[in-house]
Amino acid sequence: MPQTIQQDLHDEFLRALAGLCPLERVREIEARDGGPDAERLAARVWQDIDALGYVDALTPADLGGAGLSLADAEGLLRAAGASALPYPLADTMLARALLRSAGQAVPDGPIALALARPGPSGLRCVQTPGAGLARSVLVQRDGCLLLVAAPAAPDPGLFRPRVSAAPAWPESPPVIGRVTLPDDAVQAWRNAADAACIAGAMQAVLDRCIAFVGERQQFGRALGRFQAIQQEISVLAEQVASTAMAARLACASGALFPDVSLAACARLRACEAIPLVCAIAHAIHGAIGITEELALGIYTTRLHEWRATGMSEDDCAGLIGRRLLAGDSQTLLGFVRGIMDAAPAGSDAKASCVAA
Repeated sequence: MPQTIQQDLHDEFLRALAGLCPLERVREIEARDGGPDAERLAARVWQDIDALGYVDALTPADLGGAGLSLADAEGLLRAAGASALPYPLADTMLARALLRSAGQAVPDGPIALALARPGPSGLRCVQTPGAGLARSVLVQRDGCLLLVAAPAAPDPGLFRPRVSAAPAWPESPPVIGRVTLPDDAVQAWRNAADAACIAGAMQAVLDRCIAFVGERQQFGRALGRFQAIQQEISVLAEQVASTAMAARLACASGALFPDVSLAACARLRACEAIPLVCAIAHAIHGAIGITEELALGIYTTRLHEWRATGMSEDDCAGLIGRRLLAGDSQTLLGFVRGIMDAAPAGSDAKASCVAA
């Protein structure tokens, strides 16, 4: 798909989300004391977003979807990040594509993709962004994705207690569907999708910082006229641009599942940029930056959550290093050229779904 069409998808989805789920509505959905009203609002907003059809972007066209590749859908993920969308949109897009391709029924509502963690009994998962709003969960465990109904009372998220969660079931829940898929393919998807969402959120932070320094006055001059502020904005823009490029390269590496190395590179670059982007943005805004009225905190909270809940920087760097040492390239440049030019490993990944 030409780059202009990808950008058109991004812009159209961004405009739609601005009308259906503006930041004021995001606050209501995520409010700690929202209660049943917030739950009903979250369900209604999701229905409106789902009706747009973008959630079925990765589903094959002959099964009712748009049949887009991950590269084509990258702009949609950036738009979700830029809109601070509280739902697990990327997870739901992948889950629907896998389930429908296998002829399985797709449950209503958002679907979260969560990694299982060892435990003595039942089923427990790690902290997962957006899982608190999910109606179903795809649990990644031992080369399988198990589709189960979301728990009634999941462990609250550390960063966003109401909408994020660590899904847990005291006893093994009934399995609705089962997807056989290599763990590295799932991890590559998670890394690339997170990087695209992070890039969108960072762009929103940069846009807000530029608007703020253009409007805010100090000593009779706009903040943006001071050289120190201009330097900070330049560094911030560099971090955002490099993250966006890394995410785009990762998403462009496969039809659905990206190349493992490029996906790890994208997440590593994004996670390295997050602390600097958040620090600069809050420094530019000063004390007002931490107030609840300002939307900056919505984005920086999400950025820190993405960094904390996914693959760590050390694990990403270790994965890249092991693949470098195991390859035939004699130099780092040769390794980079190899993963950029070779046929994407992720595009050959196959998923077989077996009704449970």
